[in-house]
Amino acid sequence: MAALTGTRRFWTAIWLLTAIALLAACGTDAPPPAATPETAAPSEAPTSPLPTPLLTAPPTAEQTTISPTARPTANPPASEIPTPAPTPPQPTADPSTDSTPEPTASQTTAPPTPRPTTRPSPEPTTLTPAYTPEPPSQSPTWSGALTYEVVASHPHDTSSFTQGLLWSDGLVYESTGLRGQSVLRAVDLPTGRVLQETAADPQHFGEGLALVDDQLIWLTWQAGTAGVYYQDTLEQTGSFTYSGEGWGLCHDGIRLVMSDGSNTLTFRHSSTFEVLGSVPVTRADGTPVNRLNELECVGDDVWANVWLTDRIVVINPDTGAVIAEADMAGIISPHPADADSNDVLNGIAYRPDTGTFLITGKRWPAIFEVRFE
Repeated sequence: MAALTGTRRFWTAIWLLTAIALLAACGTDAPPPAATPETAAPSEAPTSPLPTPLLTAPPTAEQTTISPTARPTANPPASEIPTPAPTPPQPTADPSTDSTPEPTASQTTAPPTPRPTTRPSPEPTTLTPAYTPEPPSQSPTWSGALTYEVVASHPHDTSSFTQGLLWSDGLVYESTGLRGQSVLRAVDLPTGRVLQETAADPQHFGEGLALVDDQLIWLTWQAGTAGVYYQDTLEQTGSFTYSGEGWGLCHDGIRLVMSDGSNTLTFRHSSTFEVLGSVPVTRADGTPVNRLNELECVGDDVWANVWLTDRIVVINPDTGAVIAEADMAGIISPHPADADSNDVLNGIAYRPDTGTFLITGKRWPAIFEVRFE
């Protein structure tokens, strides 16, 4: 029995060893035994817990983001947005997107903004004057009898039968009369030197002068025509026609004011010479002021020489009332009219840069610069 028992134990051990050997031979297809954390991490990557979220969650998120039918109203693609977002970076970040409304909106609203500021519509209807009259707030209020002070005296051509006088850009512009002798000239005030000159038709008797924009308008006495000349060259560029006589002319910044030797001031369009209206000029007692001659527009007022006198009247053109008057007797001695009755006071030009007036007469030897009070 002892021998049998020992034999059984021997073969039992052999069988176990054989079984273990067989199991070891087949163990390459079986899962390995428990491993350490270092070897477990790589083997966990392909295991079943992780593939499930990778295959389900990301595809769902992708479909809700890029699918055109997933959320058409809540979050459509940028190219299909009908209205701009509150902060629209797409029109600037992506200029190739032509379907967005922002570029169209900016193109339709931007051009109207510069149009009224660059060239406004009132510009072609009313010419901008080179000489802008002093605003009422910067001009003295004239009333009653005026006194004057001569602040300077400048040489004047004694052959000039002065009809129109004005100041612009540091020069005196003068028109003269008499048939065959009428000229339009630019004069250097301090020296009296004639810088440029152009003659009228020998049949025309030159009269008053006004400046509108860069053009001078020169009346004739009885020819019913007014020549238009470039200020810089005195070259004639055109003409206007009118009925009646032409005496004085000035521009108040909006319209032309014209006299015809009567007590009436006529208002004309600056670029067409069309009559816009008229007003009779009277003193406070209602008496008419006849023979209104050379004119000068100063602020809201019109200054006028009274033919054959040494008097200047200041007129409110809205009412025709004489609001101030200056007696210039004694400004020159001997008076040229003592030798020729035609050589009377005639010529008023306002200098806005100094607030003074240039006063002269027909064939006078001087232009007087005066300050009125």
